[in-house]
Amino acid sequence: MKRSTNNISLLLLVGILAGGCSDAPEQTAVPQEQVQLPATEPTPTPVVALPNKAAVAPTHSEQNLITQFKQWDQKLRSLKTAFTQTTEYDGVLVSRSQGMLFYDKEHSLLRLDTLNEDEQVEQSAITNKQEIIILDESGKQVTTLSWTDWQQNQPNQALFDFGNYTALLNRHQVKQIKPNQLALTPKEGEMYTLYVTLSQKDVFPTEIAIESDLLVTKAVLTKIQKNTPLDEAVFGGFFK
Repeated sequence: MKRSTNNISLLLLVGILAGGCSDAPEQTAVPQEQVQLPATEPTPTPVVALPNKAAVAPTHSEQNLITQFKQWDQKLRSLKTAFTQTTEYDGVLVSRSQGMLFYDKEHSLLRLDTLNEDEQVEQSAITNKQEIIILDESGKQVTTLSWTDWQQNQPNQALFDFGNYTALLNRHQVKQIKPNQLALTPKEGEMYTLYVTLSQKDVFPTEIAIESDLLVTKAVLTKIQKNTPLDEAVFGGFFK
């Protein structure tokens, strides 16, 4: 699958008052009550703008970005995320879908719920990455398929590579094209470009897109929850 602190110098100008003329003619004294001093305004304290540290995004070298991406193979234990996936051909929208994805690394389980516009489940797929069970909207089992066959028919297979990022990167030539985006091209086989956009905060994928000729399929991940407990009911007890 496809980146100063202004040192604010304060220059203080000091005005030098020079005066005095010893041979000036004697002036008539003015009664004290008639002396009016000009009103003065207090000198404002200069405001120094401090840099907004929260707005400064970290930058990574290509190798550092790749290394931190791979480290999620060890760090990721579970995942719950919403996603929206679109497919376009030559810039024209062909399809759009949305859903929820759940991943349990310890038991190598993954669940994909496809949701309708009202965010109600239309279909679910639960797999141990050997076989996959398809459920209807009521949670009733409809059929069982080979995981490999099912995955190969998905337009964006990398969406299901959680916990296998090292293997994914090893199968591709990898290049950093933006501060937080990698472009992957296969070392062999059919040519395509996989774009992986990573969080600037923790280098976890937030967008995965695959481009082949004029066809582009993009999945955007939102509401990402990493390493939080998942209810056992999520996977329905199908694989024990």
